[in-house]
Amino acid sequence: MAKTYYAEGRQVAYVVRVLFMLGGLAIYFSIPGLHWGYFFGILISSVVLGEIFGGIWTRKRRQAKKARKNTGPSRTGQGLARAKADVRSTSTKSSNKKLTNAQILNADVRTLSGTDFERLMEMYYIDQGYSVLRVGGSGDHEVDLILKGKEGYKIAVQCKRWKQDVGNDIVLRLKAGKQVHGCYDAWIVTTSNFTKAAKEAADRLNIKLINGLSLDDKLKRWKNKQVV
Repeated sequence: MAKTYYAEGRQVAYVVRVLFMLGGLAIYFSIPGLHWGYFFGILISSVVLGEIFGGIWTRKRRQAKKARKNTGPSRTGQGLARAKADVRSTSTKSSNKKLTNAQILNADVRTLSGTDFERLMEMYYIDQGYSVLRVGGSGDHEVDLILKGKEGYKIAVQCKRWKQDVGNDIVLRLKAGKQVHGCYDAWIVTTSNFTKAAKEAADRLNIKLINGLSLDDKLKRWKNKQVV
């Protein structure tokens, strides 16, 4: 590669030499009466300048190559990066492993993922005699489950497997979601609790709130009846 850079430098030197020589000679012949010494001075200066520019070109190209080597990732670094990526991939696959219904029933509700918590509540409400449609996902308008009882009317349910209290913004969005999905009633079920503002909003909008303590009691009585 060094020879290539040297060859490029020689080409640059040649081009610069010719350009300076042509320019200098054009000036020399355009001015009558100049001493013949200027002629040789132009030739010598052109050669010297060409060598200078050619050397600069070669040096800069070599420095750029060294800089790329120093900043590029080493093979060891790439190996570590791949190893970390493999660990993350394995961890993700493990965390995304779908639990069975039995595993969900036997798990601590607060260790479940949001999706598995929805599945748990789906199983619970089916056992309570409701037909259940799982909505969830993007564009669900804060509605995870739609229950339909024997009376025929629909209930929009939002499931929040949260540690922090549920705020009134969730209540307000569920109010809109209830209307979007054509539901008669709306419930919010959470493993935590509700803020004061959420309780006030739910009271005004006639939305039922089921907090963590109430949920634990319901699930405990239900699970005791299950044969897993």
